[in-house]
Amino acid sequence: MSTVKKYTAIEIEQIIKDYIINEFLYDKPNIVLSNDLPLIESGMNDSLGIFILADFITKKFGITLNTEELLLENFGTVNAIKSLIMSKL
Repeated sequence: MSTVKKYTAIEIEQIIKDYIINEFLYDKPNIVLSNDLPLIESGMNDSLGIFILADFITKKFGITLNTEELLLENFGTVNAIKSLIMSKL
């Protein structure tokens, strides 16, 4: 019998931020990643990055994302990503 890890909103937020910083901002140490910072418009992420991030999310949180959920609005900010994940848990 396997147990599913329960995450708090704060834990989800930190996991997302850590991943984005390590994968997309490793060479941009001066950028401060806030929860409402637009990831696409600020150049931190792009359409390919959304798929990379979606792959990480599905594996880390054990959720399934439908094609229609892979929208810029769901990956535009840390808060948007967190909301998407929380709606699936």
